[in-house]
Amino acid sequence: MGKIKFELAGLFISNGKGRHLTRTIPGHELIFVKSGVLHIRAGTEFFEVKAGQYLILYKNVEHGGTADYAKDLSFFWGHFTCPDSVLKNCRQYGNAARPEYFTQYFTLLINEQKMPDNQRTCSLLMEILLNETSRAAADEVSKYKVSELADSARRIVNLRFAENISTADVAAELNCSRDYLGKVFRKAVGCSILQYINYMRLRQSAYLLRTSVSSIKEIAFFCGFNDLPHFRRLFFRRYSMTPKQYRRVQRVSNSNSMNL
Repeated sequence: MGKIKFELAGLFISNGKGRHLTRTIPGHELIFVKSGVLHIRAGTEFFEVKAGQYLILYKNVEHGGTADYAKDLSFFWGHFTCPDSVLKNCRQYGNAARPEYFTQYFTLLINEQKMPDNQRTCSLLMEILLNETSRAAADEVSKYKVSELADSARRIVNLRFAENISTADVAAELNCSRDYLGKVFRKAVGCSILQYINYMRLRQSAYLLRTSVSSIKEIAFFCGFNDLPHFRRLFFRRYSMTPKQYRRVQRVSNSNSMNL
């Protein structure tokens, strides 16, 4: 690959508190999950990075956690810069073909960065790690179309979740069977398409409850819920409080922050 410049690396071990910061950085970041699941967004894409999987966060693209850290979560991370052409053969997200190599190389990288005048060695180790993502891509060629189908379905939902959209609508747009798409999506994302639609709707409704003065009914309908009691049930199931309670808690929290 060449032309890769290593910056910093580490191992994050969760204590069950907080979530990944929302930020935009000038360089790239490679994450490899050692245990647990990391819930994170990059741009408009949402990822659940599980143990044995990696994710590349691209430079100048906002990313941030979408759920609090679980107690069993741990992941390696490495910051680096390189020309865009270097990453053209690296899939952004996938299963590590050899997860034990990710662990070994990251551990060595973390130790090597402590040594003085070791930039070249660290950059070479970063290059090896990125080569592992290319290996993962090559090993998953047979799964590529399936993964692309799930990604396409997710993009459609991300754009149209506020509409009266169903699994059948998504399948029709992708010209495939509803049952087949449902199986592919659940395997790739970990939930049904309907669950993902509701996740996006609830996420947007929570945002509007925090930031707008619209009524709860208006927010529910705007986000795609045509049944207000159903919206309230789903919201409570996800956030353990009613929409009204959530709005009140957020306002109190914001008020306290402003008074600090």
